[in-house]
Amino acid sequence: MAKDAATQAKADKNDLLTAIVVGALVIGVLIYDSVQRLGALFGTAGAVTVTAPIPSQTITATIGDGAPATTDMATLVVGDVNLISVICLVLAIVLRGLCLIGVAALGVVLCRRLLGGVVFDQLNARLTLIMSMGLLAAGLAGPWFENMGLNGVFAALGGDFEDARWLLFRDGIPLFVAAIAVGVLVIVFRRGTRLEKETEGLV
Repeated sequence: MAKDAATQAKADKNDLLTAIVVGALVIGVLIYDSVQRLGALFGTAGAVTVTAPIPSQTITATIGDGAPATTDMATLVVGDVNLISVICLVLAIVLRGLCLIGVAALGVVLCRRLLGGVVFDQLNARLTLIMSMGLLAAGLAGPWFENMGLNGVFAALGGDFEDARWLLFRDGIPLFVAAIAVGVLVIVFRRGTRLEKETEGLV
């Protein structure tokens, strides 16, 4: 039994170390992705470049001799977009990136604490709560500011973006689900901390 416990402890340690390494890599990827998105946004002088949902339309896909296809997404290069809309597009990228980077960083901190043997305490509960809120903020802030920015882009083209607005928030659904999952961990840590204190009081 002691050997099994030691084996399990080693496996747990390896899992946490792996999570820390993956978390660090994720932070690097998120920083790179945010920089790339900002670069792509201003890739054309005097214009902004955005990928946005558009009304479904038939195109000829340049595959081989060409093939009929239907698309509801397009990369638009648009000039004369108002400054407020451009700022909103930048904020959509920056705020979403910062929220996710912050969540990944807190996840690394949490894993380091678990690796040190600190499991049920108030700080771990707070860390998971902040992580849950960060995921929720990323899922809301990104689409919110992107929507305002794309309103200006479509207005510059003489169109209206309102019909496709819901598609932006649909893309945030995985982040909302992740926020709920991490929120469950908050309950686990809080109850574990409470039970640990009650157990200490009985000793």
